[in-house]
Amino acid sequence: YGLSVIQFIQIGKFYELWHEPNTYNGQQAYSQAELLIEPSMRSRPLEVAPPIEQVASLLDMRIISPRYPSKRSLLQMGFPTYSLTTHLSTLLDKGWTVIVIDELATGKSGPKQRVISQIYSPSCNLEDCSELPYVLSIYFSQNDLLGITLFSAMNGHNVVFPVSWADKDKVARLLISYRIREIVIWTNSGVGS
Repeated sequence: YGLSVIQFIQIGKFYELWHEPNTYNGQQAYSQAELLIEPSMRSRPLEVAPPIEQVASLLDMRIISPRYPSKRSLLQMGFPTYSLTTHLSTLLDKGWTVIVIDELATGKSGPKQRVISQIYSPSCNLEDCSELPYVLSIYFSQNDLLGITLFSAMNGHNVVFPVSWADKDKVARLLISYRIREIVIWTNSGVGS
């Protein structure tokens, strides 16, 4: 789902987010200009704050670090289940994808079973239908053509067309004309490159 994805796990009447400190999370950030440079010529990637710190800042929440004897130290934050919708709105507006994992009601004591109940994405959130959000997919081919796909999961509206590299300004017009919430970029670097 990309770099801006988090999981909220239901623990009783709360949703929690956890992070294990000092673990590599694979998140790297590049400036817009660096993305246009060949990978071998890029400067070192910039490290970004762990997702839990970014989310805590967005939601104005505290991160705690409970100490368990002889267990690893985890950072955690959480909120009551009834406030999920409020926090989803904030996170989706900032471009996060949120995976919600709920407890199954089994009526038994002991370990709880959990399942992914919903995946919310900025462009595919069926909870908020006030505007039609779109996903823009741009495919860079080897022959100076861009393949453009514009899709809304809300109403199924789909536009597909090629654009020559010389006419790339048409993509900028799409960004202005439609409410683009996510952009997916595909490249074909050729076989063996």
